[in-house]
Amino acid sequence: MFAGQVWKARAGLTLRVFARHLTDGKPRTIEPVFQYGSDSFVERDMQLEKLRLIPPSPTVFARNPYHENVMEYLLDMMNKYASLPYSKKNSEKSVWLSFEDYKRKGNTAKCKLAEYNKLKQTLVRLDSIDPQLRSPDLEEVLDFFKVPKTMRDVEKKIKELDSKGRAVATGGRKDSSAKVYVVEGEGTILVNGLPFDEKFKNLKDRTRILYPLQIVESETKYNIFALSRGGGSTGQADAVRLAIARALVIHNPLFEDILLKAGCLYRDPRSVERKKPGKLKARKSPTWVKR
Repeated sequence: MFAGQVWKARAGLTLRVFARHLTDGKPRTIEPVFQYGSDSFVERDMQLEKLRLIPPSPTVFARNPYHENVMEYLLDMMNKYASLPYSKKNSEKSVWLSFEDYKRKGNTAKCKLAEYNKLKQTLVRLDSIDPQLRSPDLEEVLDFFKVPKTMRDVEKKIKELDSKGRAVATGGRKDSSAKVYVVEGEGTILVNGLPFDEKFKNLKDRTRILYPLQIVESETKYNIFALSRGGGSTGQADAVRLAIARALVIHNPLFEDILLKAGCLYRDPRSVERKKPGKLKARKSPTWVKR
């Protein structure tokens, strides 16, 4: 009978256990706390729902919850202001927290450099929005990740003319390097003690050297004394050109914008591509033979 009653209880009926009281000898019924087929389980679930600890965010289970929350918030901001006009010039002067400072602020050592670069890329995109159209919330977020002006390094020292009135600058290209001294004069150019038309036989190289002077229309206003070494004639010519452009900015800072737009103040990063294994040169493959 007892086994049959247990089976009936599992079917949804009340479990009855008969026992004899030592005092009155009457049987008593013991019902379980939760009855099958009743609303007791619903009440229990409601009680457990109150006691359950719910994480504040799904990112609590991520490898780096702090970074995930930051990126989620920034991406929401970017989607919100995606239609606003922006320009990369608005974010050129911004200085962001370094990788180590960001990890220290988030109190986490699990952040990877690739994640930080993605964060910085998102911040630059938000900072490029027109300042007149930014909301106070966006400004507050950007200021949180920017380095305060009081904490920045000492401002870049503005180069000036030396005691002899010379502007000294350096330049480079490939394996070549150059150092030039520019003073006001009648337009003489000497490279390693030789007139530049004797030093550089190729017309293309001489044109490269004169290009910064032609841009600012100062071909006959400065004397230039250059020292170059390393590499070939093309590399040395580009190195001298870069050094001359930098020296002209020292003489007249107003030349900077003009020379920047002309590309004279940027060092050419191109160099010889390395040879790869299995290749005859950098990319050239050996002749394919069927047999």
